[in-house]
Amino acid sequence: MSPKRTIKSMTALFAGMSFLFAGNALIVSSIGVILKNLNISDFAIGLINSCFFLGAMFSTMSAHKIISKVGHIRAFGIFAAIFSISIILHIISNNLYLWALLRFFLGACYYALLMTIESWLNEKAKNSIRSRVLGFYEIVFYLSFGIGILLIAFDLDKTTIFILSAALIMFSSIPLNLIRIKEPTLPKANKISFPKIFNIAPLALVTSFIAGMCINGFFSMSSLFILSQNLNTQAVAYFIFCAMLGGFFAQILIGTISDKLGRKFAIMICASIGFLTMLVFLLFNLNLIFQCILSFLLGIGVFCLYALALARANDMLEDKSKTIELGRGVLFCYSIGSLFAPLILGALMQFFSSNGFIWFYLVCLGFLILFTINKPNIIKKRYKSEPGSMAILNND
Repeated sequence: MSPKRTIKSMTALFAGMSFLFAGNALIVSSIGVILKNLNISDFAIGLINSCFFLGAMFSTMSAHKIISKVGHIRAFGIFAAIFSISIILHIISNNLYLWALLRFFLGACYYALLMTIESWLNEKAKNSIRSRVLGFYEIVFYLSFGIGILLIAFDLDKTTIFILSAALIMFSSIPLNLIRIKEPTLPKANKISFPKIFNIAPLALVTSFIAGMCINGFFSMSSLFILSQNLNTQAVAYFIFCAMLGGFFAQILIGTISDKLGRKFAIMICASIGFLTMLVFLLFNLNLIFQCILSFLLGIGVFCLYALALARANDMLEDKSKTIELGRGVLFCYSIGSLFAPLILGALMQFFSSNGFIWFYLVCLGFLILFTINKPNIIKKRYKSEPGSMAILNND
């Protein structure tokens, strides 16, 4: 089947995921702004945001059991419903413990939905056309997520944000329930042995951990970075959107460099771009236009790191039967980094304001550069990113 026919056969799935990505972008990027307007401390905001990734980790270990029992379409509907309910429940109270619990459910449901979507794509897209189908998937993600981010620029009130994002999530399940489609099956999960995986691909695991720190730290706390400079919510939307554009642009550029010059070299380039970008932030007092340009460069620097980590891991693996175990290990390290990032950023920004955000990235990316230098370079002729690697990489 051709890529066009494959994509057309999954029109309902792509339509559903576009609503999902837009709704998630709106709620994820707005939480920091809303809590800041409620005069909540930066550390408390980071703590609440970290609960999202705690839920994500729980989901990666348990969601497949629900999907295998009820099927993909029903599972999608269940997770989307819980996702929407959790968003709406934010309206009833400003209690921070409740919000932390709801963020846990948001993370669990979102990653469960990603697992559902990506296993579907893996089943339908055969090897010969997989990269083109995944390329379309990435386009849908970036466009939808970008639209969700830009909705923040309308300076919506808290209740409207929650209702609108919940409505978008609920819309996501409608297309899938209007058609009949063959549902894929999930492979059985294998146990993860981290000492064994670290011996095989230490650079992959470290890069994945730093990617989780940088990427989801950005989505969780960049709104506070902008607001701490006495800028408004429109500035938050433009800043995050420019980073998304940078990430979208980087997919082609960094992929080519990675294939021709090796993953190590590509990782060093990305980390160096991000490091130098944050160094400019530290040394100069810039207006919003220049900050958005630097945000674009930061997106180029950090948004490809997870995919490069996964590519590096597979390059180093000789026993291809361990691919799934290795991939889960890399993803788990990414999730750990995502969990700690809001906590660390919240503490740093509590004491150092916007400079805490900058120093966090300088330390993380500087460490990655130094760690990468002494690792061997492995060059492969062509790397096809694992299904869903870019979507997991760019979401909360």
